[in-house]
Amino acid sequence: MDPVERAKQLAEDIRSSAEYIEYHRQKDALKDDAAIMALLKEYGKMQMNIQLKVASGQNPDNDEVQRFNQLSSLLFADERTSSYILSQMKMQKLTADILQIIGTAAELDEHLPM
Repeated sequence: MDPVERAKQLAEDIRSSAEYIEYHRQKDALKDDAAIMALLKEYGKMQMNIQLKVASGQNPDNDEVQRFNQLSSLLFADERTSSYILSQMKMQKLTADILQIIGTAAELDEHLPM
């Protein structure tokens, strides 16, 4: 089978995986709450900004880290948002594992951030 066709099959397999189903179940449960979605969006932005700084050898600003920790505490105190974030992390882990396998097969693994 052609690799592109296998990738299409992999996409179908991902969409039927327990991780994907749970992630979208959690996401759908929150999507109508604009305040929570705004907080989750801000959480994602802050997390990405801190991770990019660390990855580039910079130290994140203490105020930025403190705000992120406060927002994290707020979000993880609510069972709905903590379940969503954890399901998102599981989905990210699944896709990272798949990317690593593909990168290794293509002998690109030494160029991929792991």
